[in-house]
Amino acid sequence: MGVTIKDIAKKAGVSTSTVSRVINDHYSISDETKKRVRAIMNELGYHYEHARTIHTIGVVFPRSMVDAYENPFYLGIVRGISYICNKYSYRLNVVTGANFHELKNSMEITQADGYIFLYSDIEDSLLEYMNTNNLLYLIVGKPTSNTNSTLSVDTDNVQAGYEATKYLIAMGHTKIGYLGTSKKKQFSVDRKVGYLQGITEAGLGIKTQYIVDLSSSYSYNPTQILELLTQEDRPTAFVVCDDIYATIIIRLIEEIGLKVPDDISIVSFNNSIFARLMHPALTSLDINANQLGMEAVSQLIKHIETPGMFATRTIVPFTITKRDSCKDLTKL
Repeated sequence: MGVTIKDIAKKAGVSTSTVSRVINDHYSISDETKKRVRAIMNELGYHYEHARTIHTIGVVFPRSMVDAYENPFYLGIVRGISYICNKYSYRLNVVTGANFHELKNSMEITQADGYIFLYSDIEDSLLEYMNTNNLLYLIVGKPTSNTNSTLSVDTDNVQAGYEATKYLIAMGHTKIGYLGTSKKKQFSVDRKVGYLQGITEAGLGIKTQYIVDLSSSYSYNPTQILELLTQEDRPTAFVVCDDIYATIIIRLIEEIGLKVPDDISIVSFNNSIFARLMHPALTSLDINANQLGMEAVSQLIKHIETPGMFATRTIVPFTITKRDSCKDLTKL
């Protein structure tokens, strides 16, 4: 049996993925390691031919597979990434996993030149793996650590939450609630901060009972929302962190015999197909997922082709699409 990559890796004391990267002259491998591994290749009589270099981008989905696959926001980002990859002849691979080890194995198989994380709440063990192995990556969202040295593309979610709240205030609402997701999700935390800024600036007073955070969109307990909706001093409007969560609260509103927007107004985020197909259609802030994807991969390609560039952070603007889910109390 001929010499294999595993034989070389064992003798060199490196992983098989490192040997593969040496063969492809990957930038992430030091010159010293390349020289040592190639010497062992010659010693063992391992011969290979350089293939035409095709760069690969790995797109890393959140661990919560149900949320990720069912949320059109992520698909919008991937659509933008795919467009730029096709334009510049980059291969696109999807990286998924239920835990750190599955993600690590998927990355080793993918052997991408750079990775785009579609989320920012990345656990320390995975970040340590990325940094230890000198793997190039970019985060879609706000980095929660190493903010000055991490590539990222994001929306100003604090400002978006603020604008959503001010929109409802301008329509005469003074009792405004916030429906968010897990406190680990930085985008929801930031949108809540913007909501609180808007409430405070208007002098309305923060009511903590008006703020509800759900663990996820598919395994949540509706009790807290129902208790809020049925109390006498309930909100007349909600800022909701995502269109999918807006469908949840609208269903619960209808279950107790109330209507949107007659009784409760809703402003949500992402301007997805859910916002367009809901009845009434949702007023929603468009985070421009497709543009986020295009900006993300464009930045990553620059860093792949020009190693050593300073870390960049790009902010993609949002827009508000006004529909029928908000009642203007100033006209009553």
